[in-house]
Amino acid sequence: MSRSTHPPTATPDAGARRRLPLIGNDLVINEDSCNLSCTYCLTGQSNLKEGHSLQLIFEPPRRDSYAKDSGLGQRMDKVADRIRDRFGLPLLKVTGGEIFLVRGIMDFLEQEARKYDVLVIQTNGVLVREEHLERFRSWGNVVLQVSLDSHLHHGNSHRVPSESLHGKVVAAIARILDSGLPVEIYTVLNDRSVTEVCAFAEWLSGFSRPPVFFPFPVRGPDSEDFKVRPEQFGHLRELVDRYDEFARVLPPRPYFDRLTSFYREGRRTFRCHLPRLVVSSFSDGVVTPCPNIWFSDMGNALEEDWSEMLDTVGTSGLYKALLAPKPRLKACHGCFTPWDTLSMYFEDEITLDELCAAPTYSPPRIRQMLADAKADYLQGGHD
Repeated sequence: MSRSTHPPTATPDAGARRRLPLIGNDLVINEDSCNLSCTYCLTGQSNLKEGHSLQLIFEPPRRDSYAKDSGLGQRMDKVADRIRDRFGLPLLKVTGGEIFLVRGIMDFLEQEARKYDVLVIQTNGVLVREEHLERFRSWGNVVLQVSLDSHLHHGNSHRVPSESLHGKVVAAIARILDSGLPVEIYTVLNDRSVTEVCAFAEWLSGFSRPPVFFPFPVRGPDSEDFKVRPEQFGHLRELVDRYDEFARVLPPRPYFDRLTSFYREGRRTFRCHLPRLVVSSFSDGVVTPCPNIWFSDMGNALEEDWSEMLDTVGTSGLYKALLAPKPRLKACHGCFTPWDTLSMYFEDEITLDELCAAPTYSPPRIRQMLADAKADYLQGGHD
C-alpha cells in the first residue's frame, strides 16, 4: 500500500489553519481496557470521565469488536473521519488501553493507513503477532510505539509483576524489534526502571535496526509513589554521559537537556506547543485538547453539535493556559513526554532536520506543515 494521497480539498480553510495548524489526532480506543495493570497507569488517575475515577483500567480487560455494523466501529469511524476532514490531518495515532484487545482492529488500522501519511500505533506489544507485522510492513507508513520500561524484570515490574509474564512480554517486543518496522520504545522512568536505563539502552542497541529509545518521567497525581528519587539521578546522568555510545538509539541530545532540567528543577519549566499541533479524541467521541494529560471534556464528536465543538479546538480559554510561555497548570508542571520534540523544534532546541529524522514526522507534507506552523507562530509574536 502506498502512502496517503489525501486530497488537498480536505485541508481546512485559511482561517481555521491560522487558528490552529493541527498535524495529528491522538485517537484513544477503550482506554479503560488493557491486558496489563501498570501500577502508575494514568487512566487510573484521570478525572476526565467517571470510568476513570472508578479505575476500571485495573479490572479484567473487556473485549470489544470493530466492524462497520458494531457500535464501537461506527463510533471510531465517525470520530476519526470528522476530525481528519475538519483539519486535513496527515497523522493519526491510535492507542488505548490496549488496542489489540479489540477484535477486528486490524481492519480499522488498514482502512486508516490509506488516509494518512503516517499511522502511529501504540501498544504494549504482548498481542502483536507476526501476521500483524507482515501487514504493517505492506502498508508502508506504520510507526510502532511500544511501551516497555526495561528488558530486565526489576525495571519493568511496575508494569508486569510476574517474572514469567515479563519474559513473554520481552520476547514479543523483541519480535517487533526484529520486524524491520520503525519502532519507538516508550519507557517510563520510575524508581525501578531508572536503575537499569543504561543496560536497557545497551540491549536496544544490539538490534540490527534499533528503535529510538524515549525515557520520560512517570506522571500523574500518584507519581510521588513511583518517581525517581534524588539519590537515583546518577543513573540518568550516566546515560547522558554515555550519549555517544548509545546515540544510535537515542533522540537528539537536547532531549536530555530538557529531561535533566525536569529532574533538576523538580518540575517542567519549559513551554509546551503540543496542543497547537495535536488533538486528543476518544472512541466514545470525547475530545480533549492535550494528548498527554486529559484535562477537560471539550465536547463530543458524535453529538449533533460536533462541528461547533470542533470550532473551539485551539480557541477555548484552556488553550491559552496550555500554550502559555510558562506552564501554568499544576498537571503541566509534572509533564514531559516524547511529544516534547515538537516543542523543542518550536523553541529552536532542535532543527527541523533533527525533528523529521523521526519516521513519525518525516513525510514531506508533515515536514512542510511543521515548518509553516512554526513560521506562523513566530510571525504571530510568540502568542
